[in-house]
Amino acid sequence: MTGTRRGCPMCGEDDPRVVFRQQFATVEQATPVAGYDVAVCNRCGGAYADGIPEQPAFDRYYREMSKYEYAQRGGAESEYDRRRLELIATIVAPHIPSASSRVLDVGCASGRLLACIRDRGFPNVTGLDPSPACAATARRLYAIDVRTMTLGEMAQSGERFDVVLMIGVLEHLRDLDRAFEHLRAVIADAGLLYVEVPDVTAFADWPNAPYQDFSTEHINFFSPRSLENLMRRHGFTRTFLEQNHRDQSYKTVMSNISAVFRQDPVAADGHAEFDRDSAAGLDRYLALCAAEDARLQGIIDRLADSGRPIVVWGVGTHTTRLMATSRLAAANIQAFVESNARYHGKTLQGHPILAPDALRQRPEAVLISSRVFQQEIADQIRALGCSNDLITLYNV
Repeated sequence: MTGTRRGCPMCGEDDPRVVFRQQFATVEQATPVAGYDVAVCNRCGGAYADGIPEQPAFDRYYREMSKYEYAQRGGAESEYDRRRLELIATIVAPHIPSASSRVLDVGCASGRLLACIRDRGFPNVTGLDPSPACAATARRLYAIDVRTMTLGEMAQSGERFDVVLMIGVLEHLRDLDRAFEHLRAVIADAGLLYVEVPDVTAFADWPNAPYQDFSTEHINFFSPRSLENLMRRHGFTRTFLEQNHRDQSYKTVMSNISAVFRQDPVAADGHAEFDRDSAAGLDRYLALCAAEDARLQGIIDRLADSGRPIVVWGVGTHTTRLMATSRLAAANIQAFVESNARYHGKTLQGHPILAPDALRQRPEAVLISSRVFQQEIADQIRALGCSNDLITLYNV
């Protein structure tokens, strides 16, 4: 997990200005990155995580530790995800050239989006996901054909598609130059690429847990301008772009950019129009997070000082950041609980990570370490028949 410097993923230059340092405690053999610098490129204004591991570390994480299998729901998405994917299908469908067009969803998870697109009259749909469990879920729930391979392996297969979807993918990729080499091989001549990425210019408009948008997985931070700079450099021209937002869970909203680009190698242009919006968005977001983090730190200080035995539910970005940057590690933690079965049997700073069912035999209070899923976790605990006291961090 040793981090290395990288050039700006938008323009390729190596001239960063660091605006924040993110840190995480690590789950044994699981967490892909222990921290990074949030940087703004002095050349083009793009924002990205610097000082991170090479791409194979992230590929291994998504293959072995996928959190998109929804084991606690039998593989099914939440109601919020279902609505979001229906909305995306409604946006995508008018851009698909014909009923015979071949559509590929990169990082398809459970395959729900492809099922929505198929239901709109486009039957030639294929998924791509590194997780075998996600592929199995897509086949079981929606009869979607999913290739369990990397984008690079798909590029080597010789298959080509008229429309490629990348929903919440580009922000996860360290090596974007290599990814676009593979995309150009996978997308048919003049084919379309539909992308959705979080919108860094609006992070501050939709409150979340402090610094949650600087996650262990999100390592590129896009504005509309930086996204266009990236696409133009790799030979894609914009045909549609809008800034919007997506409901992520109960009272949690994600900023978003939706865009369609057409592959046009002749139009490839290394000139980047300077992006002033990313830095301004980060400044607003960092100020908001600092105030909310101070409140959170006070709650955790009191919990640590009390010495009260607790079980912490969740070992993702929220928890691992607090374990590294607050006194949560000094609290009287007896164990962690996590819905993602890939973490069961591992440890976080010496404490075991247990399956949710184990809570039935535990008397401790449960600290719900999540804002996005706070209500869902509370409901899950009660559905288990557990009467443990619940400690929540957010008024949502």
